[in-house]
Amino acid sequence: MRSATVKTVSQSTGETAIKGKAIKKAGKRIGYNYIIIKSLKESQKNDVIKCLYIKSLTNFGFCVIKEGTYGDSKDKQGRDIKDRLIWQQQLHAQLQDKVRMPRLLGHFEENGNYYLVMERIKGKPLYKACREKNGELRDGLITGTRIGIIFINYLIQIVDLLNTLHKHHVVHRDATSNNFIIMPNGKVAVIDMELSYSLQQQAPAPPFQLGTHGYMSPEQLKTETPTIKEDVFSAGAVLLQVWTGISPVKLTDVPLEALSEKVAFFIPDKDMAGIIVQCLHPDPMKRPALPTLYDKLVLYQNDLRAKKLRPVTTPAGFTKEQIQKTIQQAISTLASPLLTDENKGWFSEDLNAEPSRDKSKINKAWYASFSKGAAGAMYLLSVAHHVGFDTSASALPTIQALELIEMKYIQRIEKASPSLYFGAPGIAATLACSIRHGLIEPKTVYFDWIKQLLNRDNQQLGFTYGLAGQGMAHWLCLDFLQHDMVKERLGKYVDQLVANQQNDGSWIYKEVKGKQKKRQGFANGVSGIIYFLLEYAQRYQDKKAQASADAGLRWLMKKAVQRGDKIQWRTDKNKELMHWWSEGTSGIALAFIKAYVCSDNPTDKQQYKHYATGALLNHPPKVVDNNLSQLHGLSGLGEIYLEAFKVFKESAWYERAGWIAQVIMHLKKEHPQHGPFWLVQHERQPTPDFMTGNSGVIHFLLRYCYPEEIGMPLL
Repeated sequence: MRSATVKTVSQSTGETAIKGKAIKKAGKRIGYNYIIIKSLKESQKNDVIKCLYIKSLTNFGFCVIKEGTYGDSKDKQGRDIKDRLIWQQQLHAQLQDKVRMPRLLGHFEENGNYYLVMERIKGKPLYKACREKNGELRDGLITGTRIGIIFINYLIQIVDLLNTLHKHHVVHRDATSNNFIIMPNGKVAVIDMELSYSLQQQAPAPPFQLGTHGYMSPEQLKTETPTIKEDVFSAGAVLLQVWTGISPVKLTDVPLEALSEKVAFFIPDKDMAGIIVQCLHPDPMKRPALPTLYDKLVLYQNDLRAKKLRPVTTPAGFTKEQIQKTIQQAISTLASPLLTDENKGWFSEDLNAEPSRDKSKINKAWYASFSKGAAGAMYLLSVAHHVGFDTSASALPTIQALELIEMKYIQRIEKASPSLYFGAPGIAATLACSIRHGLIEPKTVYFDWIKQLLNRDNQQLGFTYGLAGQGMAHWLCLDFLQHDMVKERLGKYVDQLVANQQNDGSWIYKEVKGKQKKRQGFANGVSGIIYFLLEYAQRYQDKKAQASADAGLRWLMKKAVQRGDKIQWRTDKNKELMHWWSEGTSGIALAFIKAYVCSDNPTDKQQYKHYATGALLNHPPKVVDNNLSQLHGLSGLGEIYLEAFKVFKESAWYERAGWIAQVIMHLKKEHPQHGPFWLVQHERQPTPDFMTGNSGVIHFLLRYCYPEEIGMPLL
């Protein structure tokens, strides 16, 4: 049976498919002996699928197949992905008995595609293993816990694997944390050899391009003739990522002096920081030999086991004045071509487009919402203007944002989403904040817009999309509304929330196949609803709202799990909840902080503080993460630390926020013309978005500098 292929279809059908690629559907046969289990990776370059092979009654098992479509990813020499896979096949045949890598099981061609069949090595990529230990790995590497010793051993094996390849005259050229597999027995295997280069054969000529940004040496970027020093650079990048949890692309492409400062900040051990900086030296001749790196790692592991004291780095910190200067520069960057189009204004990444073939660029789209769109940048600028920063450079994109709001929302108000973060209420709140803080003129037309944007029907309950967030927007716009109307409308919201509350005090997030799904978090769960009810109860002395909020708090407390001084919650699938703002423990902490503020009962206040504090202690005091966003990252966590500092009057929370400010400052990137910016999540180029982009990062830094004058975003 031949595999089904996707036929070319006319654009009028609205279908999209890539000619020649096999349909990656479980149960489909590919070739003669292989049945698809699942797709592991789909990309423009090549697809990877897990298959079951059946060659006889006794010869069967699982394998991995790489698919190369004829003509895809052609280089200047006319070589496509098929040529890369044939080269990889030759390397595996040559090296599989010398280095632990997937063994060759076969290859075949079908429908113009080339398929390379390899052993499926059980295990997980180093990157995933690091992510799973994210909260404890860095501390373990520094203090020598069991986890730390295990990961140092992985790094020793990786350096040894690369050195063995070099002994056989092969440069890997794509030695990333995704291309080393940690097997169940603790051994490490190397995969993905298609970019490799044979020094002996001087092939392929020219070498295949390019590699993975952040791990690629300057000479590899320039496509110079490969040497083993390319892999030394990559090894340094892998070490840096394991130590910090941060993608090397956010750290490595800076001058050597700046790199030394960053590495010294994140890696306290002076000797390890020094050898990593040497590995990342722009001059390949000044990079160490891999055996030297190997010896340094072995010595470090031995010293950790022996609890031997080692010299530490003296990292440079940023003063508050330097942070304020960076904020002003970053505000100017917001108005630059890096983050705005001269004709259309602030852009975001297109949610619906296929990823761009250019790995350094995104497909742009123009949205108006607070979370992902122009309103988020406006909100940030209004707050910055309020505390005295110069926002004049963004005069034009602000006008363009208002035009976009009119076109996408006011002119089609009946279709406008009632979501606080992705719809009309968040835009209304942004307009109110911008008028109040003097970013835009107080025109009658904007007052009318605010009323229209708030007057939206809503059947959902939560904070991001539902009545709780929509209700909060009314208070943020209170200066421009009739107070009696607001109280009456919000009273109906409260009635609807109380009517939908379950007997146990929770609310249903959604039903899936007849099963009720409940969430504890702030963005879409119980905590955000509680926050709104507490605010309503406090403002209007409403006992019904207070009783509903109290029942929700009791449900959260009942669901809590005490782990020493930490308090955690678990998902419907009994997995530990993540610890960020949107759906995690720090968002839950926000509900308990609010309950503390609203309560007059000393016993209750102490209990609410206990839960808020326990939720926030899930992160180490010196937390490091690759995600800097408000939504799922350090900026959002930092904002809640600042809220805890403001409410509890305890300096420890401000110190934690200060550490996050230092991490963010060390991760800022500098454009030679446009100024500082951040790669906030995994994006290919920066965006000005609030919840997942630069505006949210700048807002946290602003609030860190002015904790008494700036509050939580949209609260």
